[in-house]
Amino acid sequence: MSTAALVQLAGPISSENGPGLFLRIILVASFVGVGLMVWALARAGRDGAKRDAARVAAREAEGAGTAGRPADDLG
Repeated sequence: MSTAALVQLAGPISSENGPGLFLRIILVASFVGVGLMVWALARAGRDGAKRDAARVAAREAEGAGTAGRPADDLG
């Protein structure tokens, strides 16, 4: 099928209201929703990794601060 024939067939679909327009709106909205969900999950994963790194650093600093002290002195 030639490009001109496809354009001629698609003309009424894109210019008239009806189920085609509704389905296009639903399709675009679903792509936007999926994009927002991916962005939110990626952001949550990045923030979670920062939080985990901070916890590990705090544990290491805490462990280094008590190293070499006698057990009686730890309280």
